[in-house]
Amino acid sequence: MNINEILDQMSHDITALTFGEKMFGGLVVTVLSMSIVFLVLILLIGIIKAMDSMVNPKSKNETEENFESEYIQNYEQEDYEDMSELVAVISAAVACSMGVNESKIKVVNINRVGNDSPTWAKNGRLEQLQNRL
Repeated sequence: MNINEILDQMSHDITALTFGEKMFGGLVVTVLSMSIVFLVLILLIGIIKAMDSMVNPKSKNETEENFESEYIQNYEQEDYEDMSELVAVISAAVACSMGVNESKIKVVNINRVGNDSPTWAKNGRLEQLQNRL
């Protein structure tokens, strides 16, 4: 039997087919279905790219350069603002824990320590803190 006959027989009476014909027919249907799905996905990618080029006619290089320069400027501003807030918070926490005035504490250097704890450990600590409150 050829492929068309097997597929036709599968749609009417599958019990008349042998095991090998059933497996071959299933394989043909699987390959055909996957091909259709991938073709539709490729078509969608093309449509999305066409819509993007219609909406954003800028060249890709100009967009990347503008984005990088804006990101660097915003990051530097946020980093400076965050650092001053961080210094204020740390100095207040140290002063409170030591029981002294904040003016007597001078923060010289702040080093960020890597956090190598797994997620389950972080969640466990958070759960313990929430149970105490």
